[in-house]
Amino acid sequence: MTLQEIINSINSLPTEDREYLFEFLRQQRIENGRVEILANAQEVMQTFKDGTVKMGSVDDLSADLLEEEQTKSEGFWDMTLRFRERMQQENITFDDADFADLRDRSVGRDVEF
Repeated sequence: MTLQEIINSINSLPTEDREYLFEFLRQQRIENGRVEILANAQEVMQTFKDGTVKMGSVDDLSADLLEEEQTKSEGFWDMTLRFRERMQQENITFDDADFADLRDRSVGRDVEF
């Protein structure tokens, strides 16, 4: 089922069912956030126990994060080259026909300003 089909199915539900679905999804997001926070806390506690935690000021943390971001981030051109290499390695080819029906041609919704 495509995302658009799912959206259309949701829109066809009665209002009460849609509200129940939205509330369910909201609760799921909250629970997923709790699980992620717990996992992060456990990871932090383990690094502290292992003695691998770095100590420093907020400025030190900010400088480390900035340096890490600068060393690991690739520019658009580098990512494009990696993408092309991967395409060649895996012998993946495509042409305009592969993208023919890619655009969503649905009308969408009216927006009032």
